[in-house]
Amino acid sequence: MLTLIVFLVILTVSVVVHELAHYFNARSVGVPVRAFSVGMGPVLLRRRWRGTEWRLSLLPLGGYVDLQGLTPEEAEDGSMRYPDDGFMQKTFWQKTWVLIGGVIANFILAVLLLASVITVEPNSSIRMLATGETPESSGAVFQQVVPDSAAERFGFQAGDVVLSINGVQNPSVAEVQEAIRTGSKLDLRVRRGAEQVRVSEPWPPDDTSGTPLLGVSLGPAEVESLPPIGFGTALLETTGFLVRVVPESVAGFVRAFGQTFAGQRSEEVVGPVGMVGLAGQAAQGGFLAILTFAGLINFSLALFNLLPIPGLDGGRILLSAVVALRGRPFKPGQEEFVNFLGIALLMLFVVLVSFGEVGDLIRR
Repeated sequence: MLTLIVFLVILTVSVVVHELAHYFNARSVGVPVRAFSVGMGPVLLRRRWRGTEWRLSLLPLGGYVDLQGLTPEEAEDGSMRYPDDGFMQKTFWQKTWVLIGGVIANFILAVLLLASVITVEPNSSIRMLATGETPESSGAVFQQVVPDSAAERFGFQAGDVVLSINGVQNPSVAEVQEAIRTGSKLDLRVRRGAEQVRVSEPWPPDDTSGTPLLGVSLGPAEVESLPPIGFGTALLETTGFLVRVVPESVAGFVRAFGQTFAGQRSEEVVGPVGMVGLAGQAAQGGFLAILTFAGLINFSLALFNLLPIPGLDGGRILLSAVVALRGRPFKPGQEEFVNFLGIALLMLFVVLVSFGEVGDLIRR
C-alpha cells in the first residue's frame, strides 16, 4: 500500500506542476482556461475562480488543464471553427510558450529535487553520476554469505570485516578477490563485533572446479564521505548532468519504441508496473530516495513530453511549426485527428510494455 501511495503522490504532484505551468503560460498570452483539475475521472468538488473552473477529481492519476480553442466549436452558421480568443488563433511563438511551459516546469522541479539530495547527502548516487566523483573506500566486508558455500562451511557470516588475507593487512575488496582467485592457501582473519575469527585452510577446496569461489559478496568496509557542496553548485552540476543525458535518453526511447513494436522486450524503458516497483524501492530507501525518484520522474516527464510525437507537447509544437511554415492553418479537425493517432500509438506502446513487465513478474 505504501508503494502505491508514494507512486500516486509523486505522479499527481508532478503532473499537476506540469499542468499549472500550462495554465499560467496560457493566461499570460490571453488564452482562456476553462477548467483545471487535480486528479482524473468524476469530479468531486468544483469552484469557479478567475474564469476557470477548479476541480478535484476522484482518481489520483495526475490532472489536466482545459484550454479554450484546442478543438473547433460550432459557429452560428453551423460551421466548425476555432474561437477567436482560443489557443489555435495564437501565433507560433505564443503557442510554443504555452506548450513548453509544462516541460520547463518539470525540468526545473527535477533539478531542484536532485540538487537538494546532492546537498544533503554528499555520497548520493546522483552526485556521483552528475559530478563523476567517487568516494575513497578502504577495507572489505562480507555483505552476504551464500548458503552451502565454502564461506558458510568455514563459519563466516555477513557483516564480518576482513582484517587480513594471506598476510595482506586490511585488504581492499580487489585484494581479497585476487587472493581468492590465485592463492594456494586461505589464511583469512575477520572481525565480528568484539571478537576475531581466523581460518587457515588449503585453497581451493578439493570439491571446487574451475575458478575457486568463497561464496561471499564483498563491499568496502569504510567509505569516506565526499566533501559537501553548496546548493548553488549542486544546481549547476545537476542541470549540466541532465542536459548531457538528454541525447542518450532520447536515443534509448527510440530504440525501445522500435524493439517493443518488433515484439522484443526492451530494458531501456519502464512502464507503469515497473514504475510502481521503483516507487516501492524508493519508499524502502527513505526520504532522500523518494526525492531522487521524484526528481527522475519529473525529468522523464519533461523529456517524454518534449518528444515530437503528435499528442505530446513536442508534437503539438511541431504541428504549430508546420502551420507557421505553410502560412495557413489545418482544416478544423485535421490536427485533432493527427494528435489522436499519436496518443493511440503511445497508449498501445504503454500497453505492450506493461504486458512485458507483467510477464516478467509471472516468470519470476
